[in-house]
Amino acid sequence: MKLRAYLPSDLDAMVALDDVCFEAEFRFSRSSMRRFAEVQKARVVIAEEDGEIAGFCIVHVERGVPRVGYVVTLDVALAFRRRGLASLMMAEVERLAGEAGCELLGLHVWTDNAAAVRFYERIGFAYSRTEAAFYGEGRDALVLVKMLG
Repeated sequence: MKLRAYLPSDLDAMVALDDVCFEAEFRFSRSSMRRFAEVQKARVVIAEEDGEIAGFCIVHVERGVPRVGYVVTLDVALAFRRRGLASLMMAEVERLAGEAGCELLGLHVWTDNAAAVRFYERIGFAYSRTEAAFYGEGRDALVLVKMLG
């Protein structure tokens, strides 16, 4: 497995993977994915095996005090789940965010996504608060955070 930075030519594969990973109401459009991946504050980790994208993670380095890295999305292809790829990408994202001066990482996760919540807790994230209707009416999100360094 090779980890590398985002290339604009990755966009179509990322959108296709996002379509597989998430239900329609949680997916990003192609234009949103491009905006999230290509904005200056983005740090994108692509996991690639044999020229195919196995997963990716997008983090935005937000200005402010403290400086926060916001995990926009973490996608792992079905064939690569439960093999440590998500942990590997998150470790790289943490490194990149730390290099950019971030003191903590934050993210939103749907309250009904118990597997994702367990994963994030296992790698050191903790509950901060709940945001009502973050994903739309009746779809609340947990805000999880992790201190870096």
